[in-house]
Amino acid sequence: MQQILIMGSGAVGGYYGVHLARINGLDVTFVARGAHLVALQRRGFRITGKADIHLHPVQAVEDPSALSQPPDLVIMAVKSYDTPEAIRLIRPVAAPHTQILTIQNGLENYELLGEEFGSSNVIRGFCKIGAELTAPGVIDYRGLSSVVFGEEDGTPSNRVLQLQKMMEHAGIKVEVSGDIRRDAWLKFLWNAIFNMLTGITGATTDRIFEDEDAYGIAWQLFYEMQAVAGAQGVRITDKDGAAVIEETRAFGAFRTSTQQDHEKGKPLEYDAFCGYIVRKAAAFKLAVPVNRTLLALYRLLEDNE
Repeated sequence: MQQILIMGSGAVGGYYGVHLARINGLDVTFVARGAHLVALQRRGFRITGKADIHLHPVQAVEDPSALSQPPDLVIMAVKSYDTPEAIRLIRPVAAPHTQILTIQNGLENYELLGEEFGSSNVIRGFCKIGAELTAPGVIDYRGLSSVVFGEEDGTPSNRVLQLQKMMEHAGIKVEVSGDIRRDAWLKFLWNAIFNMLTGITGATTDRIFEDEDAYGIAWQLFYEMQAVAGAQGVRITDKDGAAVIEETRAFGAFRTSTQQDHEKGKPLEYDAFCGYIVRKAAAFKLAVPVNRTLLALYRLLEDNE
């Protein structure tokens, strides 16, 4: 039986983990904490909204050290600011054969995991999903679910194809990318524009298009990030910017994960976005005044709460 560890069992990790746990031959363990952990252990996982799934019983632990054997696959779905702690928890249970798929927000998590476990044990990926943890053990699924991953050199390796087959068997929509670095940047652009603007203002995405100045700021953020990507050897075109920004109009009054976290008083994942851009821009001597402003404002917001 293949052992799978879901590191971060919120809306994202929980949704995909539940689908995998329903497949015979997969032994899935969720890592959670607090009231969420208690709910999973007592009542299992429930997915509502555009899906109706109840998984019970659920294997849920607070620390991966409770595992009886090393995981074959770890799906990293923790917030970026929790990645160092997640690495600390995984380190004692990871075996030489353990593969780690990161579907987290941001670009630095893959680098951190690769430095710790080696690039041959880490797969870069991301997901597109509309979901929210509305109560301990309960996920409200709103659609847009897919997972994208691939090798850094674009080859369809055995590990990537095996992972694709397993996820598709679980009913998860999968795309194997031939240019995962660029594709991850495109996902990053969306997050670094819409999560950052809505997280600090409390506005849904539709409001950005209704306000001329806010819409202009979205494009300024894009141009700053386009320059940083180019300095790293990743080509992002203005057409890409139009796809990332303009296609979001169709989402309507969409609530981003950062906006949801702010409303719930949770820590905000801003350093993985505007913080990352400010750090990389400094290394390449690029000016990113809008990202720098957002970073300062988020720090003030965090200090004041």
